[in-house]
Amino acid sequence: MLLLRDYVEIVYDAVNSKLAGLSWLIRVSSANREFERKEMGMKKSEKDSKKVMENKKNEKKDVGSAASNATIENDSVFASCSFSSLGLRPSLCDELREKLGFEVPTLVQAQAIPVILAGRHALINAATGTGKTVAYLAPLIHHLQNYDTCIQRSDGTFVTDLIDLLEIALVLVPTRELCLQVYEILQKLLHRFHWIVPGYVMGGENRSKEKARLRKGISILIATPGRLLDHLKNTSSFLYTKLRWIIFDEADRILELGFGQDIQEILHLLGSRKAANDNKESTVPRNSEFQRQNLLFSATLNEKVNHLAKISLHNPVMIGLEGKTRKPVSTIESIDPSESDEEDEVKYSSKIPTIVDYKIPTQLIQRYVRVPCGSRLAVLLSILKHLFERDTSQKVVVFFSTCDAVDFHHSLLSEFHFSTDPQTKERVIQMFLGCQTFRLHGNMEHEDRRSTFQAFKTEKSALLLSTDVSARGLDFPKVRCIIQYDSPGEATEYVHRVGRTARLGERGESLLFLQPVEIDYLQDLEKHGVSLAEYPLLKVLDNFTLHGHNKQVKKSIFIDLHPWVLCLQKALESFIISKPKMDELARKGFCSWVRAYTAHRGELKRIFMIKKLHLGHVAKSFALKQQPSLVGQSFQKQNKKRKRFEKKNGLSKKRKVARVT
Repeated sequence: MLLLRDYVEIVYDAVNSKLAGLSWLIRVSSANREFERKEMGMKKSEKDSKKVMENKKNEKKDVGSAASNATIENDSVFASCSFSSLGLRPSLCDELREKLGFEVPTLVQAQAIPVILAGRHALINAATGTGKTVAYLAPLIHHLQNYDTCIQRSDGTFVTDLIDLLEIALVLVPTRELCLQVYEILQKLLHRFHWIVPGYVMGGENRSKEKARLRKGISILIATPGRLLDHLKNTSSFLYTKLRWIIFDEADRILELGFGQDIQEILHLLGSRKAANDNKESTVPRNSEFQRQNLLFSATLNEKVNHLAKISLHNPVMIGLEGKTRKPVSTIESIDPSESDEEDEVKYSSKIPTIVDYKIPTQLIQRYVRVPCGSRLAVLLSILKHLFERDTSQKVVVFFSTCDAVDFHHSLLSEFHFSTDPQTKERVIQMFLGCQTFRLHGNMEHEDRRSTFQAFKTEKSALLLSTDVSARGLDFPKVRCIIQYDSPGEATEYVHRVGRTARLGERGESLLFLQPVEIDYLQDLEKHGVSLAEYPLLKVLDNFTLHGHNKQVKKSIFIDLHPWVLCLQKALESFIISKPKMDELARKGFCSWVRAYTAHRGELKRIFMIKKLHLGHVAKSFALKQQPSLVGQSFQKQNKKRKRFEKKNGLSKKRKVARVT
């Protein structure tokens, strides 16, 4: 802990050299006023949304005009119609209400369900958290429950002996977690329809058990692209000649993860409209009367999604491509099937603009915080402490750029103890955060990822530290705040990260950490219609009490010189030094963070330049006292020493074997 006299001297020197910071203080003050104004407006909008929900419950409209008559009231995500008016059977409407809590459909559901029931191909673009999963699952179940003869598991997967009656569905998703989430929602909706059998195949699962499930028969299959392609090629009992629906959920993410080639091969094997870029039809036998329906769901649109739509959709209905407006599509936009592929490509490209205004829920409060690099860790912990002290029953998700950074911060928050009074004799002090902390990233074992996913969903108050593996499609109930500790890079990633909160009309807030040299990133977001207000950080820091500092001294205009930040940073560095395991995790986190920072592409490389950063301050953001060069050299030396040791042992073993023989 700094002495009061030392702190005054530091502040005096800093003020003389940073008088320009006064203008920044004025901006912070205005941000504080803006923050208070939005908080009041948010409470008012919450009351208005409740009134809207009460007025919508008993409204019914004609089935044929359901999609065109779905309108938004008071900027809500819910439409002014009922599920029954969209053409769904009463038993399914009851399941939606009882199992999922849907009294009325969301706007995207009101637009998409009539189109899907009509058998049309569709490209659906909608904001995250607007019920896209139910938008395609409900029509599938509606069709499957209509059959007079129930589906039997002996009918197989995607095949039946019944004459063109039983139609089976395939849902493609990008990640394992999303696969499990869709499967859980499907199980809830199928509670009354026991003859409809759901199933899933995905990486990390036992392949033999998956083959057994496919052999017994699955009515609706959820799959990740890699494992599905594996079964299509190698599982003879996987029958798919009567596949009726193919749904791409989070299509943009599927392509961003590098599954583009796999998707083209899957479409060719399953009998898509075209194979890749040529005009050759697939060799899969097809009934002349059989018609397949393909659906693409995506929260963001780009050229890759445009290409996937071109090769998989036939004369599609476009939903949600109206730009900034949030009115439903009243007319069916389609492409003449008689036109050539070149004309097809031009029309698709014209409908999907180069720069898209992304759809973000209006009830989401978006803010950014400008933090010096060396103070990032202390500020992150301070904001988390503030959030959980303000509301003890909430969930927060923090996004990092690397798996090593997630591991480091998870261990730190799980073990770090803190006291503002170093003279305290009782060293058994409370944890810094009084909540359950979870981690989730791609390097974890499959079972660990699954258990973390389920545990975080069921907790009432919890913190999740994650990479972008949980940024797409996953629905964590009651997530109140999203913190992007490491910048997401592409604007599409920002949209998907913040989409984990403010879902289905609920309130939410997001916070983006930016260093002073990264502030131009806000301009890149504004190009896509995303604007952020400044977070009142100093107001939050001033609320913390610090032993030995009176109220007059603790006020500061510089974050890195704030007494609370200085005290917390010193405690963090002492903690890391005292724990060799934490020190090793911090070094790994530092090295991986630097590598990830240099990986930004395109125009973002101008904003996120490693040369603009002081690597000593970066090391400080991992609570390391060593210079970054020493940290890097030490890490490299350990790796070289380990490799020499392994090589030496390998040679000695070979020599022993040679001598014996």
